Order: sequence, then C-alpha cells, then structure tokens
Amino acid sequence: MTKPKVLFVDDEPRILDGLRRSLRGKRTEWDMSFAPGGEPAIELLAGANHDVIVSDMRMPGMDGAELLTRVSTQYPEVARVVLSGQAEAKAAIRVAICGHRFLTKPTEPETLTGVIDQLIVKTSRAHGSQARRIAGTARALPTLPEQVAELSAALTEQDCDAGRLPNAVALDAGLTAKLLQLSNSMFFGSRPKNAGIAAVVTAMGVPTIQALVAATAHHWSPTTWDPATEDYLRTMWRHAVATAALVETVASPAHRPYAHAAALLQDIGALAALAGVASGMPHDVDLADRRCDGVPLREVGVELMHLWGLPTPVAAAVAERDAPHEAAAAGLGVTGAVRIAHLLIQCTEARDPADGTHDEELQVLLTHPQMAARPCDWTAAAHTASERASTLLAV
Repeated sequence: MTKPKVLFVDDEPRILDGLRRSLRGKRTEWDMSFAPGGEPAIELLAGANHDVIVSDMRMPGMDGAELLTRVSTQYPEVARVVLSGQAEAKAAIRVAICGHRFLTKPTEPETLTGVIDQLIVKTSRAHGSQARRIAGTARALPTLPEQVAELSAALTEQDCDAGRLPNAVALDAGLTAKLLQLSNSMFFGSRPKNAGIAAVVTAMGVPTIQALVAATAHHWSPTTWDPATEDYLRTMWRHAVATAALVETVASPAHRPYAHAAALLQDIGALAALAGVASGMPHDVDLADRRCDGVPLREVGVELMHLWGLPTPVAAAVAERDAPHEAAAAGLGVTGAVRIAHLLIQCTEARDPADGTHDEELQVLLTHPQMAARPCDWTAAAHTASERASTLLAV
C-alpha cells in the first residue's frame, strides 16, 4: 500500500530540521518531503502526487499565501495547512482564503500529526479523490448580491458587533462556514465550545471580519451565473434560511448553535462546486441531478467541511439530511433537529424542489417526546419561517 505523501515548506533550515526530528516516528506511515521555499515546493508537487502540504506563511519570494493559492488551482486535491507564527491581519486574511487548516508556531508534534492524519482521510467512500479535488477548489463560497449589500451595511454601523452584523452573518452560508473554519484556530482567535455565530463574531472581532469580507468579495456574486443557476441559488438559500430559522425552535438549547449552522450549510456542496466554476475550474455541475463531475454534491460538501475542520455534529447533520431519521429516546440531537426542520419546511413555499415531503416520517418524528412536550403549532411555525426567509432574501 502506497504511503500518503506530505510536503513541508519553510524557508528556515532549522525549522525544517526540527520537523524532520519531531516527525521521525511517522516515517513508517508517511512519505515526507521538505522544501526550502515556494518554488522548490511547486517543483516537488509537479513531480509526484501529494496528499497534504504544510507551509509557512512568511517566506521571501513566493510567500505562503501565493504558494497555497497556486496549489488550490493546480493541485486542488492536496490538503493545505498553514503552520506559521503570528502575522499582521492583512497577511493572515490572505492565507485564510487559500488554506484549509491553520496552526501557530510553535505547535506540539501531536497536534500537527493529528491534523495531517485527519486530512489524509477522505470522507467519500465511493468518490474519495474526486470529491477531494472538487472541494479543494473552493476558497470562498458565493452568495447573493443582497446578502453582500446587507453585510456591507452591517459592517459600517457604529455598534455593528452587538447589533446588525451577527444577524447578517447568520443568514449567509458562505461567511458562516468560513468563520467556523477560521475560529477553530488560535491563529485567528478561538471561540467558546459549541458557540453560536454571534459568539464567533465577538471572538474574532469586527476588524478581522471586515478584512475577510473585503478579501472574499470578489469570490461572491459572480456576474457570470445564467438565470437558471441564479434561480437555483435563490431557491436553495430560501430553503436553508427557513430551515435555520425553524431549527432554532426545534433543537434543544445545547444543540441550537450547531443545528443552525448545519441547516444553513445543508447545500454547501453546491456552493463549493459553483465556487470552483467561478474561479475558472472546468467542473461539469448538474444542479438538477445534484452532481459535479459525477460526484453527488452532498459528498462534495461533506468533504469541504472535513477539509475546513468544521464541527463534527454540523458535518454529520449535513451528510445525513436526506436520510430517514430514527430519533433516540434521549433526544433528537443536531442531526434529528435539522431533519425535522427540513421536513417541516418541505411543506411550505420554501421547499427544496429536489426532495419530497416524507409525511409519514415527519408525523412519527413529531411524536418524539422532545417535540410533543412543546406547545407549538409546527405547521404554522414552518410557514412563518418560510415567509420570513422569502422576505429577507426578497424571493
């Protein structure tokens, strides 16, 4: 069996020597190579297939951001890890767009090897390498023009961190995913465990979010979408926003933050595939069949969440959204809550046209103790969420 290939890049010889020594125990598991800069790294990538690249950010000539951007377009199947000291915000945001995981120097060897071992694994059993390649092309996810306008307006408010901004972010799948990705690392400021998006906004700070929005703006709202694609995006966003609004009521308080994120990101695979198309990748995206280059879009989305290190409960709920759910007596959990909210929204104008209503399953789930104990007209609540989503997104 071929060993996974891992490439380490740093312009300081002592850093590379230190990596060689600290990772000596992985030599039987990985095929490791070391490059003293960006150009030598590109030469090594051109000469052999690699699984993971770990790069410093501040290097002379081709820096880490430029290197990883080139890797994302030329070798999107290679998982991209940043291992660097603290840097100014502008440089950090540049690398945030092109990296998958972010580690600060010094990092314990066990932390580094743990991240690499995670990224060597591909989530799709049937389409592992293909799903990785498609997901690897996505650096930022597209959004609707009115959402960009709302985010821009929120960021200009004097007290935006406590008011309009968290609400605007919570309606945008792409920015929610990116903030969850970055907030997993001390490099950008950590968040409390199981935190909602408002806590992430507070932890990362408004200046970082402003810089991130500015840096990713050109990835958003491509003017090249044909009318059918834009209609699909609007339908998808309306369903996601309606489901996210309703799941706030369905989920238990402990599960609400992750359930909201999973509901908002339920079609992240389609966003990833379309992001690749917008950046010039030759993807064949079939929105009607929900596939990209023959790979189911849901598998692409789960692979991207894996690359970005999003919380496991969020990824699991997205992966299992379309699977019939048998809730445990102890509680619905994130997956069950998202499934119920999705099925309820399927009975409204914000339905996902690619899925049905699954009435029998829904009726069984509504008898679950967690649902039955609440004095709520779930049908009315679903229609309210649907109408709110339509208003917010002007659909």
